[in-house]
Amino acid sequence: MEVWERAVKSGRYLRTVDEMPVRVLYPGRPSDQPGADFQDAVVDIDGRVAKGNVEVHVRSGDWRAHGHHRNAAYNGVVLHVVMWHDGEPLTALENGVGIPVVALGGKVGYDGGRQDRAPPLPCRGAAEDRITAAVDRAGDDRFREKAETFAGELCVMGPGQCIYRGIMTALGYTRNQSPFCSVAERLPLARLESIAGSQTGATALANLEALLLGTAGFLPSQRPGFTADSHPWIDTIEKQWRASGPAPGLAHHDWSLFRVRPGNHPARRLAGMARLLWRCRESGLLATLLAGLETANGWSGLIDVLTVAADGYWADHCDFGAACRGLDGFLVGKSRAGDIAVNVILPFAAAGSGTADQPGLAATNMALYETCPPAAENAIERHMRAQLGLKRSVINTARRQQGLLHLYKRFCTQGRCGECALAN
Repeated sequence: MEVWERAVKSGRYLRTVDEMPVRVLYPGRPSDQPGADFQDAVVDIDGRVAKGNVEVHVRSGDWRAHGHHRNAAYNGVVLHVVMWHDGEPLTALENGVGIPVVALGGKVGYDGGRQDRAPPLPCRGAAEDRITAAVDRAGDDRFREKAETFAGELCVMGPGQCIYRGIMTALGYTRNQSPFCSVAERLPLARLESIAGSQTGATALANLEALLLGTAGFLPSQRPGFTADSHPWIDTIEKQWRASGPAPGLAHHDWSLFRVRPGNHPARRLAGMARLLWRCRESGLLATLLAGLETANGWSGLIDVLTVAADGYWADHCDFGAACRGLDGFLVGKSRAGDIAVNVILPFAAAGSGTADQPGLAATNMALYETCPPAAENAIERHMRAQLGLKRSVINTARRQQGLLHLYKRFCTQGRCGECALAN
């Protein structure tokens, strides 16, 4: 992988093995997911801009030797980078598409006669105060975009369903946002709150958990060949699921579980959502969240509402039949609660939902957003800090975290360096 990073930093002009010029607009970032080595690269190949992934090998024949030509996870690759070329001019993807090959170890790999160099990324070497100002502005832009998205969604669904769907999507992180959203759409908030308000104690909680996990397709009975440990809680929620007249759940392959940390397993997050809804049963999810935001310290009040401790079966299990040591004791911890607050609750409030009789809420939540603390750092943030040369201590607010994400998604991965605030 280092060979690609060194080639880009060297500023060499690249050429494919069949003599097409290659200009790297953005080299991408090292991947933490199944598939190619680098994600979100942007390259200009003979005047045609391609956005996607980059795979790096010692020899071009390693592509087939590693079975990538049979693996759909590599269909997003747009450039195959090798040290030595020993195959066809184009590398074949699983879907039949052929992609160009660049060989860095031979003369065909780059234009060695050129005296000039490809320009480096324009953001490298910028002054820290200039970078942080641009990151703050980008964080504000991302916040406003989220608020506008919620405003549009409120035209087609009620405020309760809107915020519930937003929370569910946020519980899916990047990889599982789509299936979490599907569960929220198949299993509306109105049905869940009706159950939470009409049943008592453990019965209501078991029913909520059964519906959420069953709709997601995670119950042991929905997974052929799956063997779970014998436990009264499993028997209880399986019984509740059967009594609900169940519809088919999502397929297990709809979920991305590769390298998911045990504490972040979707089954635990769904169990956490069941407990959150049960805890909010008196006033409802929407009213409880807005009340938390209205407390003397709105941020901590909101985090208290969203944080869900692990109990019972889930105190020491990350999935059915998977006992785990060292879990942090939460189904939704403070870090994930902070992410939900920043990405869902605050922009939702800014969109005006549920605040007709609370005009001050929509007016003040932006100020809260500007000062709320950062959550745990993710792979994109680490990559952007390295790209910009920033210490972790500089990204001291959630606003700045959001700003890094906005710059990466709106400019870096779109090959729009020239339009970025850090370009000049």
